[in-house]
Amino acid sequence: MMTRIAALLLTTALLLPGTALADAKGLTFQQLLDTVTTGDGKPLKYPEGQARVSALLVELAPGGETGLHRHPMPVVGYIVSGEVSVKAEGLPERVFKAGDAFVETIVWHNGRNLGKEPVKILAIYLGADGLMRVEKPKDSDGHY
Repeated sequence: MMTRIAALLLTTALLLPGTALADAKGLTFQQLLDTVTTGDGKPLKYPEGQARVSALLVELAPGGETGLHRHPMPVVGYIVSGEVSVKAEGLPERVFKAGDAFVETIVWHNGRNLGKEPVKILAIYLGADGLMRVEKPKDSDGHY
């Protein structure tokens, strides 16, 4: 399942809308996301240095929270199952459900699972070598 989702995201990222692939057979795609801004409307900016892309499958238990954090790089999220409520600094609370794709905000935010099933999120970090994926306010190495 995750391989199919990752392939779909990569295919979507590589194909421009309306592009015809003359040699493709049985290939379809659905554009999940096309943006030049983060979730809080700021222009996307990639970190300096050797590019590093990492993907995590994040699972948040019912009643669980991510804790207050932010990311020093663009992060693309895709809700595989469940739903998560996200409260970001200066923004109204938003709910992301299975099938939603989004770019995270760059401001401090916290995700909460208010449902009765685990939330599974495919998180793709567009970072650089040596850069922590997650910044916490204090007492954290930022890696998970």
